[in-house]
Amino acid sequence: MVERADAVIIGGGLGGLAAGVTLAGQGRRTVILEQNSAPGGYATSFQRGPYRFDVALHALNGLAPGGGADAMYRALGIADRLRLHRLDPLYVLRGGGPGIIGHADAFQYESQLLRIFPEQTEGIRAYLDEALAIYRDTRRLEVDMAAGRTPAAPGDMARHYPAMARASSETWEQMMLRHVGGQKTRAALAALWSYTGLPPSRCSAVVAAILTSSYQEHGGWYPEGGAHSVSSALAEVFGERDGEIRCGELVNGFEFSDGQATAVTTCEGQRVEADVFISNASAPTTLLDLVGRERLPSDYVERVEQPKPSYTLFTVYLGLGRDLFGEQGLPHELFIDPSYDPEEAWRAAQRGDWARTSILLTDYTRVDPGCAPEGHGVVVLTAIAPWDYQDTWGTGGDTADYHRLPRYLALKEQVADALVARADVEVPGLRDAIVHQEASTPLTNFHYTRNPGGAIEGYENSPANSGVGWLPQDTPVRNIFLAGAWTNGGGMNPAMGSGIAAAARAVALLESQTATG
Repeated sequence: MVERADAVIIGGGLGGLAAGVTLAGQGRRTVILEQNSAPGGYATSFQRGPYRFDVALHALNGLAPGGGADAMYRALGIADRLRLHRLDPLYVLRGGGPGIIGHADAFQYESQLLRIFPEQTEGIRAYLDEALAIYRDTRRLEVDMAAGRTPAAPGDMARHYPAMARASSETWEQMMLRHVGGQKTRAALAALWSYTGLPPSRCSAVVAAILTSSYQEHGGWYPEGGAHSVSSALAEVFGERDGEIRCGELVNGFEFSDGQATAVTTCEGQRVEADVFISNASAPTTLLDLVGRERLPSDYVERVEQPKPSYTLFTVYLGLGRDLFGEQGLPHELFIDPSYDPEEAWRAAQRGDWARTSILLTDYTRVDPGCAPEGHGVVVLTAIAPWDYQDTWGTGGDTADYHRLPRYLALKEQVADALVARADVEVPGLRDAIVHQEASTPLTNFHYTRNPGGAIEGYENSPANSGVGWLPQDTPVRNIFLAGAWTNGGGMNPAMGSGIAAAARAVALLESQTATG
Protein backbone atom coordinates (compact mmCIF):
# COMPACT_ATOMS: atom_id res chain seq x y z
CA MET A 1 0.00 0.00 0.00
CA VAL A 2 1.47 3.34 -1.08
CA GLU A 3 -0.01 6.48 0.41
CA ARG A 4 0.95 10.05 1.06
CA ALA A 5 0.49 12.30 4.10
CA ASP A 6 1.81 15.66 5.15
CA ALA A 7 3.35 14.14 8.28
CA VAL A 8 4.04 10.66 9.61
CA ILE A 9 4.59 10.07 13.31
CA ILE A 10 6.39 6.93 14.46
CA GLY A 11 4.98 5.77 17.78
CA GLY A 12 1.73 6.66 19.49
CA GLY A 13 3.04 7.40 22.96
CA LEU A 14 2.13 10.70 24.60
CA GLY A 15 4.79 12.59 22.66
CA GLY A 16 3.59 11.18 19.35
CA LEU A 17 -0.06 11.79 20.18
CA ALA A 18 0.60 15.40 21.24
CA ALA A 19 2.57 15.97 18.03
CA GLY A 20 -0.29 14.49 16.02
CA VAL A 21 -2.93 16.64 17.72
CA THR A 22 -0.83 19.75 17.07
CA LEU A 23 -0.15 18.96 13.41
CA ALA A 24 -3.73 17.92 12.69
CA GLY A 25 -4.90 21.10 14.37
CA GLN A 26 -2.89 23.00 11.76
CA GLY A 27 -4.80 21.23 8.99
CA ARG A 28 -1.97 18.83 8.15
CA ARG A 29 -2.91 15.31 7.12
CA THR A 30 -1.16 13.25 9.77
CA VAL A 31 -0.74 9.50 10.22
CA ILE A 32 0.53 7.84 13.42
CA LEU A 33 2.05 4.38 13.05
CA GLU A 34 1.97 2.47 16.36
CA GLN A 35 3.48 -0.98 16.89
CA ASN A 36 1.10 -2.03 19.69
CA SER A 37 -2.61 -2.79 19.52
CA ALA A 38 -3.47 0.61 21.03
CA PRO A 39 -1.69 3.96 21.39
CA GLY A 40 -0.40 5.34 24.69
CA GLY A 41 3.01 3.78 25.31
CA TYR A 42 3.54 3.73 29.07
CA ALA A 43 0.37 5.84 29.47
CA THR A 44 -1.95 2.88 29.43
CA SER A 45 -3.76 0.41 31.68
CA PHE A 46 -4.96 -3.18 31.58
CA GLN A 47 -7.89 -5.08 33.06
CA ARG A 48 -7.79 -8.32 35.00
CA GLY A 49 -11.24 -9.40 36.04
CA PRO A 50 -12.75 -6.57 38.11
CA TYR A 51 -9.38 -4.83 38.64
CA ARG A 52 -7.90 -2.10 36.42
CA PHE A 53 -4.16 -1.47 36.69
CA ASP A 54 -2.26 1.64 35.61
CA VAL A 55 0.98 0.60 33.94
CA ALA A 56 3.21 3.48 35.03
CA LEU A 57 1.65 6.69 36.31
CA HIS A 58 2.18 7.73 39.94
CA ALA A 59 1.23 11.41 39.82
CA LEU A 60 1.12 14.21 37.25
CA ASN A 61 2.60 17.59 38.12
CA GLY A 62 2.21 21.17 36.94
CA LEU A 63 -1.58 21.01 36.54
CA ALA A 64 -2.56 23.77 38.96
CA PRO A 65 -2.96 27.24 37.40
CA GLY A 66 0.44 28.59 36.47
CA GLY A 67 2.15 25.22 36.54
CA GLY A 68 2.60 25.07 32.77
CA ALA A 69 0.92 21.72 32.19
CA ASP A 70 -2.49 23.31 32.73
CA ALA A 71 -2.00 25.57 29.70
CA MET A 72 -0.59 22.65 27.69
CA TYR A 73 -3.65 20.50 28.39
CA ARG A 74 -5.92 23.33 27.26
CA ALA A 75 -3.87 23.86 24.10
CA LEU A 76 -4.17 20.15 23.29
CA GLY A 77 -7.92 20.22 23.87
CA ILE A 78 -7.94 17.61 26.65
CA ALA A 79 -8.34 19.72 29.82
CA ASP A 80 -12.14 19.43 29.85
CA ARG A 81 -12.07 15.72 29.02
CA LEU A 82 -10.31 14.68 32.24
CA ARG A 83 -11.40 14.42 35.86
CA LEU A 84 -8.39 15.14 38.03
CA HIS A 85 -7.90 14.36 41.72
CA ARG A 86 -5.42 16.46 43.69
CA LEU A 87 -3.08 14.38 45.84
CA ASP A 88 -2.23 15.69 49.31
CA PRO A 89 -0.15 14.33 50.84
CA LEU A 90 1.79 13.10 47.86
CA TYR A 91 3.64 10.38 49.75
CA VAL A 92 5.05 9.16 53.05
CA LEU A 93 8.70 8.13 53.30
CA ARG A 94 9.43 5.29 55.74
CA GLY A 95 12.63 3.50 56.62
CA GLY A 96 15.60 3.85 58.88
CA GLY A 97 14.74 7.39 59.91
CA PRO A 98 11.79 9.57 60.87
CA GLY A 99 8.71 9.22 58.71
CA ILE A 100 8.41 12.11 56.26
CA ILE A 101 5.10 13.28 54.84
CA GLY A 102 5.36 14.69 51.33
CA HIS A 103 2.90 17.55 51.61
CA ALA A 104 1.68 19.10 48.37
CA ASP A 105 2.32 22.47 49.99
CA ALA A 106 5.83 23.93 50.07
CA PHE A 107 5.43 25.60 53.47
CA GLN A 108 3.79 22.64 55.21
CA TYR A 109 6.56 20.44 53.83
CA GLU A 110 9.24 22.85 55.03
CA SER A 111 7.64 23.19 58.46
CA GLN A 112 7.64 19.43 58.97
CA LEU A 113 11.31 19.15 58.02
CA LEU A 114 12.25 21.94 60.43
CA ARG A 115 10.40 20.17 63.23
CA ILE A 116 12.23 16.89 62.59
CA PHE A 117 15.64 18.40 61.83
CA PRO A 118 15.74 21.68 63.80
CA GLU A 119 19.54 21.82 63.73
CA GLN A 120 19.39 22.09 59.91
CA THR A 121 16.85 24.93 59.80
CA GLU A 122 18.90 27.47 57.86
CA GLY A 123 20.27 24.88 55.46
CA ILE A 124 16.88 23.34 54.71
CA ARG A 125 15.36 26.73 53.94
CA ALA A 126 18.31 27.73 51.76
CA TYR A 127 18.14 24.46 49.83
CA LEU A 128 14.38 24.67 49.26
CA ASP A 129 14.72 28.29 48.15
CA GLU A 130 17.40 27.38 45.61
CA ALA A 131 15.44 24.41 44.28
CA LEU A 132 12.43 26.66 43.78
CA ALA A 133 14.60 29.29 42.03
CA ILE A 134 15.91 26.62 39.64
CA TYR A 135 12.39 25.46 38.89
CA ARG A 136 11.23 29.00 38.22
CA ASP A 137 14.19 29.64 35.93
CA THR A 138 13.34 26.56 33.87
CA ARG A 139 9.71 27.69 33.60
CA ARG A 140 10.85 31.16 32.56
CA LEU A 141 13.14 29.68 29.92
CA GLU A 142 10.31 27.47 28.65
CA VAL A 143 7.99 30.48 28.27
CA ASP A 144 10.74 32.61 26.70
CA MET A 145 11.52 29.95 24.11
CA ALA A 146 7.84 29.55 23.24
CA ALA A 147 7.70 33.32 22.67
CA GLY A 148 10.80 33.29 20.47
CA ARG A 149 13.11 34.79 23.09
CA THR A 150 15.69 32.05 22.83
CA PRO A 151 19.01 32.99 24.49
CA ALA A 152 21.65 33.71 21.86
CA ALA A 153 24.74 35.22 23.48
CA PRO A 154 27.04 32.93 25.53
CA GLY A 155 26.30 34.84 28.74
CA ASP A 156 22.53 35.03 28.30
CA MET A 157 21.78 31.81 30.19
CA ALA A 158 23.72 32.87 33.27
CA ARG A 159 22.29 36.39 33.18
CA HIS A 160 18.62 35.55 32.62
CA TYR A 161 18.41 32.14 34.36
CA PRO A 162 21.14 32.30 37.03
CA ALA A 163 19.91 29.58 39.39
CA MET A 164 19.40 27.08 36.57
CA ALA A 165 22.73 27.94 34.95
CA ARG A 166 24.58 27.52 38.23
CA ALA A 167 23.08 24.10 38.87
CA SER A 168 23.26 22.82 35.30
CA SER A 169 26.53 20.94 35.80
CA GLU A 170 25.83 19.85 39.38
CA THR A 171 24.45 16.67 40.86
CA TRP A 172 21.55 16.75 43.27
CA GLU A 173 23.93 15.79 46.09
CA GLN A 174 26.32 18.65 45.30
CA MET A 175 23.46 21.12 45.45
CA MET A 176 22.21 19.73 48.76
CA LEU A 177 25.70 19.65 50.31
CA ARG A 178 26.09 23.38 49.76
CA HIS A 179 23.28 23.85 52.27
CA VAL A 180 22.54 20.70 54.29
CA GLY A 181 25.05 18.71 56.32
CA GLY A 182 23.01 15.87 57.81
CA GLN A 183 22.87 12.64 55.81
CA LYS A 184 19.38 11.74 57.05
CA THR A 185 18.18 15.26 56.29
CA ARG A 186 19.42 14.91 52.73
CA ALA A 187 17.76 11.48 52.47
CA ALA A 188 14.46 13.11 53.48
CA LEU A 189 14.90 15.90 50.92
CA ALA A 190 15.67 13.29 48.25
CA ALA A 191 12.62 11.11 48.94
CA LEU A 192 11.57 11.27 45.26
CA TRP A 193 14.94 10.05 43.96
CA SER A 194 13.46 6.80 42.65
CA TYR A 195 11.26 8.85 40.29
CA THR A 196 14.49 9.93 38.58
CA GLY A 197 16.12 6.49 38.60
CA LEU A 198 19.41 7.81 39.98
CA PRO A 199 20.62 8.49 43.52
CA PRO A 200 21.50 12.10 44.42
CA SER A 201 25.21 11.54 43.74
CA ARG A 202 24.40 10.82 40.08
CA CYS A 203 21.17 12.69 39.41
CA SER A 204 21.02 16.12 37.78
CA ALA A 205 20.34 18.94 40.23
CA VAL A 206 18.13 20.63 37.64
CA VAL A 207 15.99 17.51 37.14
CA ALA A 208 15.63 17.10 40.90
CA ALA A 209 14.67 20.73 41.45
CA ILE A 210 12.04 20.66 38.69
CA LEU A 211 10.59 17.41 40.01
CA THR A 212 10.34 18.29 43.68
CA SER A 213 9.43 21.97 43.39
CA SER A 214 6.75 21.47 40.75
CA TYR A 215 4.92 19.01 43.02
CA GLN A 216 5.22 21.30 46.04
CA GLU A 217 4.23 24.46 44.17
CA HIS A 218 1.47 23.08 41.95
CA GLY A 219 0.50 19.79 43.56
CA GLY A 220 0.29 16.21 42.39
CA TRP A 221 -2.68 15.06 40.32
CA TYR A 222 -4.18 11.78 39.19
CA PRO A 223 -6.77 11.45 36.40
CA GLU A 224 -9.76 9.15 36.81
CA GLY A 225 -9.19 6.20 34.51
CA GLY A 226 -5.44 6.56 34.99
CA ALA A 227 -2.85 7.55 32.44
CA HIS A 228 -4.94 5.75 29.84
CA SER A 229 -7.53 8.51 30.13
CA VAL A 230 -4.90 11.04 29.03
CA SER A 231 -3.77 9.05 25.99
CA SER A 232 -7.41 8.26 25.11
CA ALA A 233 -8.34 11.96 25.27
CA LEU A 234 -5.44 12.82 22.96
CA ALA A 235 -6.45 10.06 20.55
CA GLU A 236 -10.03 11.37 20.53
CA VAL A 237 -8.96 14.92 19.73
CA PHE A 238 -6.60 13.61 17.05
CA GLY A 239 -9.44 11.67 15.43
CA GLU A 240 -11.76 14.67 15.59
CA ARG A 241 -9.12 16.62 13.68
CA ASP A 242 -9.08 13.94 10.97
CA GLY A 243 -5.84 12.34 12.10
CA GLU A 244 -5.38 8.61 11.60
CA ILE A 245 -3.79 6.08 13.97
CA ARG A 246 -2.74 2.74 12.53
CA CYS A 247 -1.98 0.20 15.23
CA GLY A 248 -0.04 -3.02 14.79
CA GLU A 249 2.41 -1.27 12.44
CA LEU A 250 6.10 -1.53 13.42
CA VAL A 251 8.21 0.87 11.37
CA ASN A 252 11.39 -0.79 10.07
CA GLY A 253 13.02 1.95 8.02
CA PHE A 254 13.05 5.22 6.10
CA GLU A 255 13.47 5.84 2.41
CA PHE A 256 15.61 8.79 1.30
CA SER A 257 16.13 11.05 -1.67
CA ASP A 258 18.57 13.96 -1.91
CA GLY A 259 19.43 13.70 1.77
CA GLN A 260 15.83 13.92 3.00
CA ALA A 261 13.43 11.23 4.18
CA THR A 262 10.65 10.55 1.71
CA ALA A 263 8.78 7.58 3.21
CA VAL A 264 8.64 5.02 5.98
CA THR A 265 8.01 1.31 5.66
CA THR A 266 6.65 -1.14 8.21
CA CYS A 267 7.23 -4.80 8.98
CA GLU A 268 3.61 -5.37 8.01
CA GLY A 269 4.21 -4.17 4.43
CA GLN A 270 2.91 -0.61 4.57
CA ARG A 271 4.69 2.32 2.96
CA VAL A 272 3.69 5.91 3.65
CA GLU A 273 5.24 8.95 1.98
CA ALA A 274 5.33 12.32 3.75
CA ASP A 275 7.03 15.70 3.81
CA VAL A 276 7.99 15.57 7.48
CA PHE A 277 8.50 12.80 10.03
CA ILE A 278 8.43 12.82 13.82
CA SER A 279 9.69 9.83 15.77
CA ASN A 280 8.44 9.10 19.27
CA ALA A 281 10.45 5.88 19.26
CA SER A 282 13.71 5.84 21.21
CA ALA A 283 16.46 8.05 19.83
CA PRO A 284 18.92 5.14 19.40
CA THR A 285 16.33 3.07 17.54
CA THR A 286 15.24 5.98 15.35
CA LEU A 287 18.66 7.24 14.41
CA LEU A 288 20.94 4.22 14.47
CA ASP A 289 18.52 1.58 13.18
CA LEU A 290 15.81 3.31 11.14
CA VAL A 291 17.87 6.18 9.69
CA GLY A 292 21.21 4.34 9.80
CA ARG A 293 24.47 5.52 11.32
CA GLU A 294 26.05 5.73 7.88
CA ARG A 295 23.80 8.72 7.10
CA LEU A 296 24.80 10.61 10.22
CA PRO A 297 27.93 12.53 11.27
CA SER A 298 30.21 10.46 13.50
CA ASP A 299 30.11 12.94 16.39
CA TYR A 300 26.29 12.87 16.31
CA VAL A 301 26.27 9.06 16.32
CA GLU A 302 28.51 9.17 19.40
CA ARG A 303 26.14 11.60 21.11
CA VAL A 304 23.20 9.28 20.45
CA GLU A 305 24.76 6.00 21.52
CA GLN A 306 27.18 7.04 24.28
CA PRO A 307 24.77 8.04 27.11
CA LYS A 308 23.28 5.26 29.18
CA PRO A 309 19.56 4.55 29.02
CA SER A 310 17.59 5.49 32.11
CA TYR A 311 16.44 3.06 34.76
CA THR A 312 13.97 0.23 34.30
CA LEU A 313 11.53 -1.34 36.76
CA PHE A 314 10.16 -4.53 38.23
CA THR A 315 6.45 -4.07 38.97
CA VAL A 316 3.91 -6.16 40.90
CA TYR A 317 0.21 -5.50 40.29
CA LEU A 318 -2.10 -6.49 43.14
CA GLY A 319 -5.89 -6.73 43.18
CA LEU A 320 -6.99 -6.85 46.82
CA GLY A 321 -10.15 -8.12 48.45
CA ARG A 322 -9.97 -5.22 50.93
CA ASP A 323 -9.22 -1.51 50.75
CA LEU A 324 -6.21 -1.79 53.05
CA PHE A 325 -4.80 1.67 52.39
CA GLY A 326 -8.15 3.21 53.23
CA GLU A 327 -8.59 1.07 56.35
CA GLN A 328 -5.13 2.02 57.65
CA GLY A 329 -5.32 5.70 56.67
CA LEU A 330 -2.36 5.48 54.29
CA PRO A 331 -1.59 8.02 51.54
CA HIS A 332 -1.55 7.49 47.79
CA GLU A 333 2.08 6.37 47.93
CA LEU A 334 4.55 4.88 50.39
CA PHE A 335 8.30 5.08 49.78
CA ILE A 336 10.07 2.32 51.71
CA ASP A 337 13.84 2.78 52.14
CA PRO A 338 15.23 0.37 54.76
CA SER A 339 18.60 2.11 54.98
CA TYR A 340 17.40 5.71 54.70
CA ASP A 341 20.30 6.01 52.31
CA PRO A 342 19.45 6.51 48.59
CA GLU A 343 23.01 5.63 47.57
CA GLU A 344 22.91 2.22 49.24
CA ALA A 345 19.37 1.58 48.02
CA TRP A 346 20.45 2.33 44.44
CA ARG A 347 23.46 0.01 44.72
CA ALA A 348 21.17 -2.71 46.10
CA ALA A 349 18.89 -2.25 43.09
CA GLN A 350 21.81 -2.61 40.67
CA ARG A 351 22.75 -5.98 42.17
CA GLY A 352 19.18 -7.22 42.53
CA ASP A 353 19.24 -7.22 46.33
CA TRP A 354 15.48 -7.16 46.83
CA ALA A 355 15.73 -7.05 50.63
CA ARG A 356 17.63 -3.74 50.63
CA THR A 357 16.42 -1.83 47.61
CA SER A 358 13.81 0.92 47.91
CA ILE A 359 10.26 -0.04 46.99
CA LEU A 360 7.22 2.08 46.19
CA LEU A 361 3.70 1.06 47.17
CA THR A 362 1.10 3.00 45.22
CA ASP A 363 -2.61 2.80 46.04
CA TYR A 364 -5.05 3.67 43.25
CA THR A 365 -8.28 2.75 45.01
CA ARG A 366 -9.40 6.22 46.10
CA VAL A 367 -7.92 8.31 43.27
CA ASP A 368 -9.29 6.14 40.47
CA PRO A 369 -12.92 5.16 41.14
CA GLY A 370 -13.83 2.06 39.20
CA CYS A 371 -10.38 0.48 39.31
CA ALA A 372 -11.68 -2.07 41.86
CA PRO A 373 -15.07 -3.24 43.16
CA GLU A 374 -16.44 -1.44 46.19
CA GLY A 375 -14.57 -2.48 49.32
CA HIS A 376 -11.67 -3.90 47.28
CA GLY A 377 -8.37 -2.26 46.39
CA VAL A 378 -5.64 -1.91 43.76
CA VAL A 379 -2.03 -1.52 44.91
CA VAL A 380 1.08 -1.55 42.71
CA LEU A 381 4.62 -2.27 43.94
CA THR A 382 7.59 -0.96 41.98
CA ALA A 383 11.34 -1.28 42.40
CA ILE A 384 14.25 -0.17 40.23
CA ALA A 385 15.69 -3.32 38.65
CA PRO A 386 18.77 -4.27 36.63
CA TRP A 387 18.34 -5.36 33.02
CA ASP A 388 21.05 -8.01 33.35
CA TYR A 389 19.75 -9.58 36.58
CA GLN A 390 20.44 -13.34 36.71
CA ASP A 391 21.79 -13.48 33.13
CA THR A 392 19.12 -11.16 31.72
CA TRP A 393 16.32 -12.65 33.80
CA GLY A 394 17.19 -16.22 32.95
CA THR A 395 17.15 -15.76 29.19
CA GLY A 396 20.90 -15.70 28.55
CA GLY A 397 20.30 -12.57 26.50
CA ASP A 398 17.97 -14.29 24.02
CA THR A 399 14.74 -12.44 24.77
CA ALA A 400 12.68 -13.96 21.95
CA ASP A 401 9.66 -15.64 23.55
CA TYR A 402 11.14 -14.78 26.96
CA HIS A 403 7.73 -15.00 28.63
CA ARG A 404 7.53 -18.72 27.86
CA LEU A 405 10.87 -19.68 29.44
CA PRO A 406 10.55 -21.62 32.73
CA ARG A 407 13.64 -19.95 34.25
CA TYR A 408 12.28 -16.47 33.47
CA LEU A 409 8.87 -17.29 34.92
CA ALA A 410 10.43 -18.74 38.08
CA LEU A 411 12.63 -15.67 38.62
CA LYS A 412 9.71 -13.31 38.08
CA GLU A 413 7.60 -15.15 40.65
CA GLN A 414 10.51 -15.28 43.11
CA VAL A 415 11.17 -11.52 42.94
CA ALA A 416 7.47 -10.67 43.12
CA ASP A 417 7.03 -12.78 46.25
CA ALA A 418 10.08 -11.17 47.88
CA LEU A 419 8.71 -7.66 47.29
CA VAL A 420 5.21 -8.61 48.47
CA ALA A 421 6.70 -10.05 51.67
CA ARG A 422 8.43 -6.73 52.38
CA ALA A 423 5.30 -4.75 51.57
CA ASP A 424 3.28 -6.93 53.94
CA VAL A 425 5.43 -5.70 56.83
CA GLU A 426 4.59 -2.07 55.99
CA VAL A 427 0.92 -2.72 55.25
CA PRO A 428 -0.13 -5.57 57.56
CA GLY A 429 -2.59 -7.95 55.99
CA LEU A 430 -1.55 -7.13 52.43
CA ARG A 431 -0.47 -10.63 51.44
CA ASP A 432 -3.62 -12.26 52.83
CA ALA A 433 -5.83 -9.75 50.96
CA ILE A 434 -4.42 -10.56 47.49
CA VAL A 435 -7.02 -11.78 45.01
CA HIS A 436 -4.99 -11.22 41.86
CA GLN A 437 -1.20 -10.86 41.46
CA GLU A 438 0.98 -10.51 38.40
CA ALA A 439 4.32 -8.94 37.65
CA SER A 440 6.26 -7.29 34.86
CA THR A 441 10.04 -7.14 34.40
CA PRO A 442 12.48 -4.97 32.46
CA LEU A 443 11.97 -7.38 29.55
CA THR A 444 8.25 -6.61 29.60
CA ASN A 445 9.05 -2.90 29.35
CA PHE A 446 11.26 -3.54 26.33
CA HIS A 447 8.65 -5.74 24.66
CA TYR A 448 6.01 -3.00 24.70
CA THR A 449 8.21 0.05 24.02
CA ARG A 450 11.37 -1.22 22.27
CA ASN A 451 13.30 1.15 24.53
CA PRO A 452 16.90 -0.08 24.99
CA GLY A 453 17.23 -1.80 28.34
CA GLY A 454 13.51 -1.37 28.96
CA ALA A 455 14.20 2.28 29.75
CA ILE A 456 11.43 4.21 31.49
CA GLU A 457 12.65 7.74 30.81
CA GLY A 458 14.96 7.88 27.80
CA TYR A 459 18.55 8.66 28.72
CA GLU A 460 19.55 8.58 32.41
CA ASN A 461 18.95 11.80 34.33
CA SER A 462 22.61 12.71 34.87
CA PRO A 463 23.87 16.33 34.63
CA ALA A 464 25.47 15.60 31.25
CA ASN A 465 22.15 14.38 29.80
CA SER A 466 19.87 17.06 31.27
CA GLY A 467 18.96 20.65 30.49
CA VAL A 468 21.40 21.90 27.87
CA GLY A 469 22.59 18.29 27.56
CA TRP A 470 19.27 17.01 26.24
CA LEU A 471 19.40 15.65 22.71
CA PRO A 472 18.02 18.27 20.29
CA GLN A 473 14.71 17.53 18.61
CA ASP A 474 16.19 18.48 15.24
CA THR A 475 18.34 15.81 13.62
CA PRO A 476 20.97 15.89 10.86
CA VAL A 477 18.20 14.79 8.50
CA ARG A 478 16.35 18.04 7.85
CA ASN A 479 12.80 16.66 7.87
CA ILE A 480 13.09 14.13 10.72
CA PHE A 481 12.37 15.35 14.26
CA LEU A 482 12.40 13.66 17.65
CA ALA A 483 9.75 13.59 20.37
CA GLY A 484 9.54 11.86 23.72
CA ALA A 485 11.68 11.34 26.79
CA TRP A 486 14.90 10.91 24.80
CA THR A 487 14.90 14.61 23.94
CA ASN A 488 13.79 16.53 27.02
CA GLY A 489 13.70 14.17 29.97
CA GLY A 490 11.22 11.74 31.40
CA GLY A 491 7.69 12.09 32.65
CA MET A 492 4.34 12.13 30.90
CA ASN A 493 3.87 15.89 30.79
CA PRO A 494 7.39 16.53 29.42
CA ALA A 495 6.68 13.89 26.76
CA MET A 496 3.60 15.79 25.61
CA GLY A 497 5.55 19.05 25.64
CA SER A 498 8.20 17.48 23.43
CA GLY A 499 5.53 16.41 20.94
CA ILE A 500 4.17 19.95 20.71
CA ALA A 501 7.67 21.34 20.19
CA ALA A 502 8.52 18.76 17.52
CA ALA A 503 5.26 19.51 15.69
CA ALA A 504 6.07 23.23 15.74
CA ARG A 505 9.41 22.52 14.06
CA ALA A 506 7.70 20.30 11.48
CA VAL A 507 5.07 22.96 10.71
CA ALA A 508 7.78 25.59 10.32
CA LEU A 509 9.58 23.40 7.80
CA LEU A 510 6.37 22.70 5.87
CA GLU A 511 5.60 26.41 5.72
CA SER A 512 9.12 27.25 4.54
CA GLN A 513 8.85 24.63 1.79
CA THR A 514 5.53 26.11 0.69
CA ALA A 515 6.97 29.63 0.69
CA THR A 516 9.93 28.60 -1.48
CA GLY A 517 7.71 26.66 -3.85
